[in-house]
Amino acid sequence: MLCFICKGSQANANSLIKHFKLVHGLCSGKTLRLKCGQAGCSQVYGTFSGFRKHLNKAHEAYSDPGKGPSTAEDLASSHFDDMQSRSSPADSVLINKSLVDSCAATVAELKVAGVGETTINSLVNSMEELVDDIHNQAKESVKDCLSLQEPIKSDIECKIDKCFEKMVNPFGVLNSESKRRQYFAEKWGRVDPVEYVLGTRFDTLRNQTTGAYDQVVVTDKFVYIPILETLQFIYKHPNIKEMMQTHSSSRENLNDLCDGDFFKSHALFSKQKHAIQIQLFYDDFETANPLGSKRGIHKLGAIYFTLQNFSPKYNSCLLNIHLVALFHAQDIKTYGFSKILDPVVQDIKILERDGIRIPLYDQPVYGTIVQVTGDNLGLHCLFGFVESFSARYCCRFCLAEKEDFQTEFSEDSSKIVMRTQALHAEHCQKMETNPSLPYVMGVKRSCILNSLQYFNTCENFSVDIMHDILEGVVQYEMKLLIRHLIDNYTTSEEIDRRIKSFNYGYMEQNNKPPAVKLGEDSNHLGLNPGVKSTIQSWCLLRNLPLIFGDLVCPDDQHWYLLLLLLQIVNIVFSPMLSKGITIYLKHLIAEHHRLFKHLFPKKKLLPKHHFMVHYPTCILKIGPLLLLKMSSYFWLLLPYKQYLFMSISMRLKLCVQQRDLMLLMPKRFSVTKHLICRCHTVVVIQV
Repeated sequence: MLCFICKGSQANANSLIKHFKLVHGLCSGKTLRLKCGQAGCSQVYGTFSGFRKHLNKAHEAYSDPGKGPSTAEDLASSHFDDMQSRSSPADSVLINKSLVDSCAATVAELKVAGVGETTINSLVNSMEELVDDIHNQAKESVKDCLSLQEPIKSDIECKIDKCFEKMVNPFGVLNSESKRRQYFAEKWGRVDPVEYVLGTRFDTLRNQTTGAYDQVVVTDKFVYIPILETLQFIYKHPNIKEMMQTHSSSRENLNDLCDGDFFKSHALFSKQKHAIQIQLFYDDFETANPLGSKRGIHKLGAIYFTLQNFSPKYNSCLLNIHLVALFHAQDIKTYGFSKILDPVVQDIKILERDGIRIPLYDQPVYGTIVQVTGDNLGLHCLFGFVESFSARYCCRFCLAEKEDFQTEFSEDSSKIVMRTQALHAEHCQKMETNPSLPYVMGVKRSCILNSLQYFNTCENFSVDIMHDILEGVVQYEMKLLIRHLIDNYTTSEEIDRRIKSFNYGYMEQNNKPPAVKLGEDSNHLGLNPGVKSTIQSWCLLRNLPLIFGDLVCPDDQHWYLLLLLLQIVNIVFSPMLSKGITIYLKHLIAEHHRLFKHLFPKKKLLPKHHFMVHYPTCILKIGPLLLLKMSSYFWLLLPYKQYLFMSISMRLKLCVQQRDLMLLMPKRFSVTKHLICRCHTVVVIQV
């Protein structure tokens, strides 16, 4: 059987797998890819067990049990189960090292998955004891199988004991946190986070001895993972060449960021082909009960980055999303973003000025931030714009007033003046001159990212299509349309029945929406919270014409509004666009907004409707908006939100049980019973 790496020949499947482990150093993990290559077979497997089963089942004819190693260098790859061959000490060392590497990779996956150190310690200690028990049982079984007499029996048993003593327990070097940290650093390398002090404050702390609360000084800190060291490790990956995006520029089509006008006119990216393109992402997430009285206290802010040099199929993998900084969200209000972003900016300045050396190229490679993504509130907070979308100037792209959002639907309007670097610098200067002003044209403060040589916040064209469209405009307008259907064509029961019983297909069976909620209290449909809401909203929008198309008159303008929105969504979420389609998109959005105001004169367009006006320009600048989507980043935070949802559900169950117990109490507790019933009548959970 042939090795797909060195093309060497091995006797059978077990020998080939041992060859992979000992000669090429492959070990189990999410990045393992084993190509078959036997007689032109193109199968690829991610586990050794699956690869072994495939070889034994599909390519058994290529197995030659009597065949030995093809070369002297492949001596370490001889048949593992051949009891007649004797392994050299070097073979034993390689085998033990391979076992330790496999166990370390498994433990590392647990750590990456967020399993706590206490749980990992318990698991490793249990596995260590289990391996020792297996060794002892195997040793005794071998001794029992030998039907020898003295003095030969004692001599053979002594040799067996020495043989088993050479078998090192692979979990022995991983049974403590310090040992694991040292092993991981020596094996794969490690980028240690760095703590930075923001300042100090007074707080109260309960004295464990006296029980009284004492005033103490608390140090506020945040953690930064050096971005330059992370980049060095990324470019040391053995498959880095395959991950790099091979781009052929197109004049008419927009396939990725490199086809946009921003990239082509950029001072760095347009001149240096291999410049590092860093995309930052910022968001907050709650680590405690978001419904309790202490919500927000334990809220954390996180900054991540990905490399746009990689192909989208690799950037969609969570392993290629790297943490940059982690901090308490409340510290932003106290110390501002400048202190938190300062180490990031300093490293980016070094990357812009001096570059870094990577194994792929002989010359230093330079780079900078290409775009910063996040939700609207996060980007406004990061860039120094107003954080209230009820403010007079609440758009980070233009200087239009909020009242003009209801009448101006194109950037060609004279009332929509785009922000530029010069205008933004002027507004920041006015704020520095007169700090008592709440804001100047929507600007509250300057952003430290503008001190970079090749990046400016006014040239950040990334938009939040997930929240703007799928969680905002789509649900808002579908809710109005469903109400229109109930008023003119059908009943609410029929609406729920059709949505629930519609066949969404095999691919959409996990994305079908639940029963919609048409109350006046919000603009949403009451779908599942989080990323699931966007998927369900998208699924419902695509299938809405099929679900209710037979009820609606052909000339219904409300139905035409839905079809316009569906066309806009299809274009915005397209992975490849032409430059001509952006002009069509501009007119579609303008027509859609005008028709909305005509059909619903008492309803106001959301600020997210106005953000859509800038989508055609953003597409021309940075290419398809789908390639800079934020859903991959939100999947990183999903485990925390699922855990919170489960913990809150358990608390609510306990509260309901407490309420039921109170209902069984005598009548003298009627006041308490009434209050508890009122508190637990309706419970809304939003994570």
